[in-house]
Amino acid sequence: MNFQKLGASLSGASKRGFTTAAKYASAKAAKHWNWKTKAVMFTAGSGIVYQVVDHQLHPRPKNEVVEDLMLSQPASQRKERIVVLGSGWGAVSFLNQLDPFKYDIVCISPRNHFVMTPLLPSVTVGTIESRTVVESIRSICPHATFVEAECTGLDPQAKTLSFKKSTRQSSSREIKDGARTRPEFTMAYDKVVVAVGAENNTFNTPGVNEHAHFLKEMKDARRIRSAIIDAFESAANPAQSPEERKRLLNFVVVGGGPTGVEYAAELADLLHEDLRESFPTLKDQVNIQLVEATEKMLGMFDKEVSTATAKNFKNEGIEFLGNTFVKEVKQHEIVIQRKGNKNLESLPASVVVWATGIKCRPITNKFREAIGLETQNNFRALVTDDHLQVLGAEGVYALGDCATINKAPLPATAQVAAQEGKYLARHLNAVETEYSEKSLLNAMRRQYWSATGMLTREPFQYNHKGSLAYIGGDHAAADFKNAFGGLAEQTGIPVMTGKLTNYLWKGFYFSEQMSVRTKALLAFDWVKAKTFGRDFSRY
Repeated sequence: MNFQKLGASLSGASKRGFTTAAKYASAKAAKHWNWKTKAVMFTAGSGIVYQVVDHQLHPRPKNEVVEDLMLSQPASQRKERIVVLGSGWGAVSFLNQLDPFKYDIVCISPRNHFVMTPLLPSVTVGTIESRTVVESIRSICPHATFVEAECTGLDPQAKTLSFKKSTRQSSSREIKDGARTRPEFTMAYDKVVVAVGAENNTFNTPGVNEHAHFLKEMKDARRIRSAIIDAFESAANPAQSPEERKRLLNFVVVGGGPTGVEYAAELADLLHEDLRESFPTLKDQVNIQLVEATEKMLGMFDKEVSTATAKNFKNEGIEFLGNTFVKEVKQHEIVIQRKGNKNLESLPASVVVWATGIKCRPITNKFREAIGLETQNNFRALVTDDHLQVLGAEGVYALGDCATINKAPLPATAQVAAQEGKYLARHLNAVETEYSEKSLLNAMRRQYWSATGMLTREPFQYNHKGSLAYIGGDHAAADFKNAFGGLAEQTGIPVMTGKLTNYLWKGFYFSEQMSVRTKALLAFDWVKAKTFGRDFSRY
């Protein structure tokens, strides 16, 4: 036997086998890579197409400075001007749905950004960073011309708005720079949408404006965060007396609604999850008290939710003072009175957060007076019809916390404001105008709107989608009674509480974020807080 030939034969067969296997593996890898490449290309292509189409459907203003302030051009030669006052939930929902080919859209507000207000309690303790819950109006509503100014008056007969002069410093430091100069001006409108919101109601309680924190704006959340840090750093001072240290570590929340409850819950989380490492001795001396004038917190929720929240607060170490009225707020204490008791009590406190309710802004009252108090006889808000047009003022609409529908009042919530904004945009999109710009894509979109009922002349109908609240310790509460047309009751889950509900709470507010940027930041902040803890530095 020729072993040399046999070896060569076996070697050749082995090489051919290896070559075949290599070709098979290469072909399989190429096939797998081709699938991945196609998926990436399809995703990227879809994103590019979406961006192009969105840009075409939301054309940017030709000039970022408003031209023709007094509308000297005839209506037949220009788009109707809609001025939107405000940059909150109602205003942004309206702006995002309005047809920019029919209307010249101008948004005017003293604040050039939108704030995700339900997440402000998380900002106060560093669970979420401030930039996560704000978005520039110019970014989320690029088809609108934005002007940062404060409205001071309305003339419904002349159809004009007046705006005041402002020379406030642009820096957080008290220096006299020259960056902020806002001259007064008057602007004409064809239609105006008032969405200025409301302000905190102090109920004329002495000392609230001077010594209590509100929680409606980003600056409020940042001040509270700084005050909390100040309280702990002051308490850690070695020269501090025991009595003063006890006062510094007592935090009071006034108001048992969602804002007050969520802030107290976030503060308790900060204490239990982060401050126990930085202040291991002081953490046991911290006291969080929630003061509420009624007998239960979250009174607008189902009783089961209130009971579960009270139980969870007890586990978290939050003291609930129900049926208790605040008579005065001082720099180092608040004065309270229990229901059925004439005696006044003192609660020493370092930080007091006032979250009791809202009242009408001064500008809303000016609008009511300009229209006529006989027609606008509700001192809480502008009265509208069921199409959200202000009674007694043609071309003037109002929505959100600054408005109320005649004989059909709705709760002052972000959910109501957002639905009103979407409805009003769709209603005005259905109204005929003398002039509109031509666009094939927009014509196709309007056909879609018409086919799906998004161009409506029907009265506004509120569709309640439930209520959510974070109650601490990774627990949340949800009340779906009377929501979605009674669907929750039919499925047997009208009320939910616990850790699973917390994922629902997070999922909902994640989906409500206005941009991909803030969605990504929110997810990152949640993961960062759980992984590395909250940032407790002052800057």
